[in-house]
Amino acid sequence: MDIAFNNKETISKHLDGLTPELIQEVVDFIEFLKIKRMERGNSSQGALLLQQKGLDRIWHNESEDLYAL
Repeated sequence: MDIAFNNKETISKHLDGLTPELIQEVVDFIEFLKIKRMERGNSSQGALLLQQKGLDRIWHNESEDLYAL
């Protein structure tokens, strides 16, 4: 059997006896893990946003008129 299938089956068995409130906590935790993974994968995007903020004052300099060349 596939390891992922075994894990899903194990999780499903653990969910069987839980109250709806606890099941919601499990769902919330799964969503947290997904967001955490996405943020870890987008660390380079975060660095680009920081660079963009730093360079924003240079790019949007009102004293320079791009069309007045």
